[in-house]
Amino acid sequence: MRWFALASTLLALPLAVQADILVLNDIQAQDGIQLSVNELRQLMPGAQVVKRTQSGSTHRWTNEPEGTFVASSDGRGSSGRSGRAQGTWHVGDNGAYCVTLEWPRDSESWCRYIFKVGEKYFGVKSVADGTTKAHEIEFSR
Repeated sequence: MRWFALASTLLALPLAVQADILVLNDIQAQDGIQLSVNELRQLMPGAQVVKRTQSGSTHRWTNEPEGTFVASSDGRGSSGRSGRAQGTWHVGDNGAYCVTLEWPRDSESWCRYIFKVGEKYFGVKSVADGTTKAHEIEFSR
């Protein structure tokens, strides 16, 4: 009996962990709206951005109108990225918000399609795959 209870608990753990992971299908099920190129081009210049990494670090920057920024990281988690990074941003013609960061030890480059759900924003790598992970990104003024 004890073995069965333990096995049931262990089998349920991955489901509990997965419950916190949002994917594009979840965003769309919550009536998430993908921002257009024009909406992104209005939102991004001057936006204060907060992005949390999977390893636990918080990265912050302000998108300067000319496409540059200086990011800071609190250095939490296993990313090893603490301190500051020079960065660039742009909105691609495909409707993705793209960022490049030059950290002291390495570089980071990514593009995300941005969806809005209520007052929150989420970025996804692909709009073609409903199972692609969605990550919250804060944009404010």
